[in-house]
Amino acid sequence: MATGAYLVLAAILLITSRNRLSSTQKWLAFVLMINVVWGLVHTFSYLPGNQAFLFLTLVEFLRNSAWIFMLVHLMFNIWCAQGNEKLARKIGRIYGIGFGILLTVELLTVGGNAGWSDIIIPAKVNMYESLFISILVLLLVENVYRSTAEENRWGIRYLCLALGTLYVFDFLLYADNILFTAIGPKLYEARGLINFLVVPMIGISASRNPDWSLKVQISRKAAFHTITLIGSGAYLIGMSAAGYYLQNHGGKWGNLLQATFVVVAVLALVAALSSGHFRSQVKVLIGKHLFRYKYDYREEWLRFIGTISDTKHHYGLRERSIQAVADIMDSPGGGLWLREKPDAYVMAAKWNYHPRMEGELDINDPFIRYIEQQEWVVNLDEVEDGKIKGSDYRIPNWLLETPELWLVVPLLHHDRTVGFILLMRPRGAKDLNWESLDLLKIVGRQVGSYLAEQIAEHALAEAREFEAFNRKFAFVVHDIKNLASQLSLIVRNAEKHAGNPEFQQDMLLTVKDSAEKMNNLLSRITVVQEPSREKEEETSDLVDFLEKVISRHAKSGTSVGFSKREDSLPVNADLESLDTVFMHLVQNAIDACTPEDVRVDLRLSSEDGYAIVKLSDNGCGMSEEFIRNELFRPFRSTKENGYGIGAYESREIIKRMGGRLSVRSAPGEGTTMTVYLKLASENEKQLNEVVQ
Repeated sequence: MATGAYLVLAAILLITSRNRLSSTQKWLAFVLMINVVWGLVHTFSYLPGNQAFLFLTLVEFLRNSAWIFMLVHLMFNIWCAQGNEKLARKIGRIYGIGFGILLTVELLTVGGNAGWSDIIIPAKVNMYESLFISILVLLLVENVYRSTAEENRWGIRYLCLALGTLYVFDFLLYADNILFTAIGPKLYEARGLINFLVVPMIGISASRNPDWSLKVQISRKAAFHTITLIGSGAYLIGMSAAGYYLQNHGGKWGNLLQATFVVVAVLALVAALSSGHFRSQVKVLIGKHLFRYKYDYREEWLRFIGTISDTKHHYGLRERSIQAVADIMDSPGGGLWLREKPDAYVMAAKWNYHPRMEGELDINDPFIRYIEQQEWVVNLDEVEDGKIKGSDYRIPNWLLETPELWLVVPLLHHDRTVGFILLMRPRGAKDLNWESLDLLKIVGRQVGSYLAEQIAEHALAEAREFEAFNRKFAFVVHDIKNLASQLSLIVRNAEKHAGNPEFQQDMLLTVKDSAEKMNNLLSRITVVQEPSREKEEETSDLVDFLEKVISRHAKSGTSVGFSKREDSLPVNADLESLDTVFMHLVQNAIDACTPEDVRVDLRLSSEDGYAIVKLSDNGCGMSEEFIRNELFRPFRSTKENGYGIGAYESREIIKRMGGRLSVRSAPGEGTTMTVYLKLASENEKQLNEVVQ
């Protein structure tokens, strides 16, 4: 087992080192292969009739020497880094001479045991030599560990612990032999199992040192489940042994005590495994002792993004933001404070947050300014006289009065505080080192960006709602202006025809119609609207509709010419929307003319499935540039008191009916507006007749 473990570790080291091997890699690979040879020789020595036992002392010496030179190499690197290259070379020469002398002794021992030489080296010499080497290795291990900078000991701790275990055992083994002139067989055979158990520790050290390049890593999740499984197995074995003891020594109550004890033990195990506190403590233990970095950043970031983007549950972005930050620190809950008021940060959301508080923070509070400028994660456990540790900035009392609170995480966007998250105390003890603080700062900036974007989207949506309302109101005002123009024209004509009964009747009908239109506009506060399906499919006679439009303008005192080629042209159009279109177009044509000379003509025809209405006037006309760039843009008009909405509104309504609007005009030559409306099909005409 030990031989296989050394071989696997050596293979992993060589396979994962894709580039040229460094000197440390070479030494480690060499030492591992020497241990493989050592293990093979010891294994074959147990086979009957095998001569491998003759080489036991030699491979023992080679294996010890390999570890010595590995440790000397590490010391050499430390000394060179400290500028003691001469000392390193001197020590290297001494070890080289000593190795040569002892190698000669071992070769003579092998030759004498095999009968190849007459020189016989006493067995005691090899025992003392092995004891001396064990002490030497332990001294080197102690020097390597002590000479390594404290912040770098994390990388070699398990190597030193593994070698210390091996050679303390060897020291006891050979000391026992020297004192009692015999090696206990069980003690000697245990070396293989001990070597097997320390190989993973060597592998951990290799993975923690970049220049050793053992890039095989076990995920924290796999380590958690493995350790949990091993611990559970050991726990159950121990409980089974205790149950067995109760059965044998419990007398007549033995079976009852055993059954009860086993059930309670299993329940205790299940409760522990399902406990958030227990799981948190195991994760802290794993991260602290088995991995170089406290966090698996890839896993943490994927989990963070997954939580933020998860829209399957009822939580909104604000609650998900709290959860994402809390999960990283293993916190059970938290609250989010945002600038919901113009001058204060107030609670905007909470996730598993139980403390009751309505605390607010003024946007100019020194506490807010400090965490913004310093991007400071405030640990409420490290408070000095109610102030942030190491500063003169006082923490708000309502934060300190709540014992469940633990951290204040600022959320920054473009170096401005969007808000902050309050986290509750974690399930297990957490060590806030530089890794935790840096991760919280990065996550805080990311969450701040998300929330700032959401706030901007809400503000934009609100602005769009006001914009839509203002736009609708502008159309209503424009239509009311057209009605006001008609009423003004009636008032002017009333001065001439006030005594005419027919004029009085027409005036009454016109005023009544205008009042109905204005009430309808004010009740809907909209003109440009999506027509319903029923209105889109309604079939109307365009000839009859246009005659009513001309009649209405004639009653108000304006004559509009009308010519047609057909007596009936059914079209798919909503009469109310169509009336809005021609009210705009005819009134614009009238307004473009001089009051003394108004000539407006309507010509109706059909072609290629379209009804074509041409509206011509003898007004001032428009330039080609104005038609192209200004006519159909809202709030652009050539009229002194115009709103510039009529043409745009008319075009949009006609588009929704499946038609189009074209313009031909020139300055001083008048304007011709051409409206194309889809004709109703024969099936639609027949259906309309049946319905009627």
